[in-house]
Amino acid sequence: LQQELLEERKNTNFTQTYPKGWERIRNLIQSNPGAARWYSVLSEHIDGNCGAVVADQQFLADQLSVTTRTIRNWVSFL
Repeated sequence: LQQELLEERKNTNFTQTYPKGWERIRNLIQSNPGAARWYSVLSEHIDGNCGAVVADQQFLADQLSVTTRTIRNWVSFL
């Protein structure tokens, strides 16, 4: 039973979004679609244990096919 509970808690490949989060996403899509795209990538790759994403700006820029300047603009916007 204990092992089953531990397995259920793992919830791999799952991201939970609360109503305020959906509101934030809708506002981002309307006001800055690029930042919304970046926000979704961060949300997808967040570490469930510490709540962080560790990646340098060049890696993020390459993943999203933008410049590092665009990444910095999105960071400022968010």
